[in-house]
Amino acid sequence: MRHAALVALLFAAACGPPAPLPLVFEPSAVVPAPTVTLKPPPGPFNGTVTVTVSADQQATIFWTTEKVDPRTTTRGRREAKAPATITLDRTTTLTLFASNDGKDSELVTGTWVRAGGPAGTISGTVVFGGFCAGKDIGLGRNGQIGRLGKAPMMAGSLPFSFTGVTSGTQRLVAYCDRNGDGSLTPFADYAGDPVSVAIDLADPFKASAENVTVYVGASGSGLGTLRGTIVLPRPPALQNLSLSVLSPDALTGGLDPQNLLQQLQNGYRIFTSAGQTEYPYVVTDLAPGRVLPVPSLLGFGSGGFAINLLANPLRPVQIEADRETVQDFAFGPVTLSGDITLRAMNAPTGGLAFGIVAARITSLQDGIQAVLMPVVFTRDPMTNDARSSYSGAALKANQSVALRVFSNANGANPITDALTWVINPFSATPPHGTVQVGATDTTFDLVVP
Repeated sequence: MRHAALVALLFAAACGPPAPLPLVFEPSAVVPAPTVTLKPPPGPFNGTVTVTVSADQQATIFWTTEKVDPRTTTRGRREAKAPATITLDRTTTLTLFASNDGKDSELVTGTWVRAGGPAGTISGTVVFGGFCAGKDIGLGRNGQIGRLGKAPMMAGSLPFSFTGVTSGTQRLVAYCDRNGDGSLTPFADYAGDPVSVAIDLADPFKASAENVTVYVGASGSGLGTLRGTIVLPRPPALQNLSLSVLSPDALTGGLDPQNLLQQLQNGYRIFTSAGQTEYPYVVTDLAPGRVLPVPSLLGFGSGGFAINLLANPLRPVQIEADRETVQDFAFGPVTLSGDITLRAMNAPTGGLAFGIVAARITSLQDGIQAVLMPVVFTRDPMTNDARSSYSGAALKANQSVALRVFSNANGANPITDALTWVINPFSATPPHGTVQVGATDTTFDLVVP
């Protein structure tokens, strides 16, 4: 063993000192450019959204909402340490990058589209006209009515907002307190036209509705409104008071009585009540141009459906776009009544004998007042005469009233025949009687030979 070690030493001495080992230099680690993450990613949002811009290392986020490159200009550029938060409340395009120690990420561009307000919300305004000025205003949604407060004393609008709305069709109806009792009740109070809004919480573009306009006593853009007051000095209780708007030639040539009767069912309607003498009315969404307003009282008399209307074909009303036109009307205080005798020659025969007593008042100033009073006849077995009684209210005072009786004799239609006669003051068919009424109730009997 000693011999082997000695040999090794001698060999090493003969060969000289050992050569040094080579040195190996490893390069230092290269730091990559940062990578950006966006949450939530670009896309639709409701209401507001907060975008969080993160980086995979310590970095500064630079961004702009202007159409510029934030790497080459500072115009409109903002910065914050990652993670940076950016709150958006409108459709916005962000252009951004992250930078760390002179190394920049790729330029990132994304657009967040505001699809609407917060999910489950409906907001907008209730537009009201002069008819609802100074009255309590409310808005119903699917039958639930909420109060918006008292309207100012001139036409305008009130804001509204619903939250927590579920998916489905939402029906909005605006009301104003027509009778001033402090409550808002369907049918009793005035309601505007309904507006339907579809909500789908699963679709960001349908999850809410903004800028919804609901009208009450007001008209849409480009259309006109007619409003005013109808006076009833002695209002008959529980009659249908209406204000229909007809074309200017509705009462002239080519009259179709059946069509006129249908038109008289349209427009503004309210039931009369004892003691209330003034009835404000409003008709909305009228096309600009001339119209013929016709107030009428529709109700049931002793013999059936009765009509009392005012019309002035010589004085149509001009409707203007985006404006309110005011026109007032007044019925009279006089009741006219009496007995009727149809002599056997003109009496209806067989079955139910009924008819209409038509009253007509004409004036160049006020136009026509036409009153159709239904009657049912009974036959006198001794003479075969037909007898009945008639009564009509709300006639104008101090006027000459022409009266004519129409029956269903020989299959005639007394309603259309009477309506045709009363609205045509130049008809060749003469009245069966004429009576001068004063300021008090008048009795006048009719005998038709």
